[in-house]
Amino acid sequence: MAFAVVIVMGGGALLLLAATVGLVLLVTRGSVPSPSEAAAAARRHGTVVNVTAWVVAVVLAPLALTVVSGLAFPDDARAFTAALVGAYPAIVGLAYLGVHAVGERTWPRPAGPVRRAALVHRRVADVAPAWARRTLHGLVAAALAVLVTGGLTAAPDGRSIAVERYVGDMYAAHTASPYPGWDFAVPLLVAVALVAVAAEGVLRLVARRPAIVDADPAYDAASRRLSAQRALRGAILVIGCTLGAVLFVAGVALQGVELRALGAGSTVLGLLVGLASLVLAVVPAQPAPVTGPALAGPTPADAATRSA
Repeated sequence: MAFAVVIVMGGGALLLLAATVGLVLLVTRGSVPSPSEAAAAARRHGTVVNVTAWVVAVVLAPLALTVVSGLAFPDDARAFTAALVGAYPAIVGLAYLGVHAVGERTWPRPAGPVRRAALVHRRVADVAPAWARRTLHGLVAAALAVLVTGGLTAAPDGRSIAVERYVGDMYAAHTASPYPGWDFAVPLLVAVALVAVAAEGVLRLVARRPAIVDADPAYDAASRRLSAQRALRGAILVIGCTLGAVLFVAGVALQGVELRALGAGSTVLGLLVGLASLVLAVVPAQPAPVTGPALAGPTPADAATRSA
């Protein structure tokens, strides 16, 4: 049960802290005027989606998870713990990304008797900040590697680690738990994979959504990068906190079986990964630049200035 407490309480605290910091940054950051009515509507829509995603992930998803887990495993404490450990990051991450997916599908579309849109083929790499996407991929790879290693090195019960040493003329056995064996590794592997796939799906929706037709293409591109970074924030925080919690719990167990140096390193690394994920989750995105309408060209005064 201790593993579940670390995942749920630690993850919930970091999610709440990230949401609080993000809301403060959103409120205190000065508003930049939008270049057009469509751009203003798109900005309002993106802000509402972002705030709703954090509220759902921090408040509603954990409540729903607790109710569902209690109904599914009312008497089996072992199954309840394993399900809670795996379902918590999955439910929170999928809830956050699900709100962003709905927001992309309901993005304000061109209106009026005459509708126009630029035929531009966009890829995920064109809209997603490279550093954020690479960070997510790195965290996913590291989480998969750590979870598989934990499963392979765990005791047969799937949730502890046992080490035997030859001391004097007899063997001394040391056992410690909880440890991320297969009981916890399997549901967490599924959770990490689901959140990673969902994040890529949202990025594809961002790349394919309708353009802001009456604003400069640079504004539309910056708006897409902002939406992509917002989606990646939640995925980075969920997977990073999951990896950090696994490393921390594994480190404590390793110290319990006298592998003190390895355990201390794993514990410190887990704390650093969790803290780094929190920092990356609240990194402010660059707002879209204020530019003129999409079809506006240089004015005669601008041409005369450049000639001079």
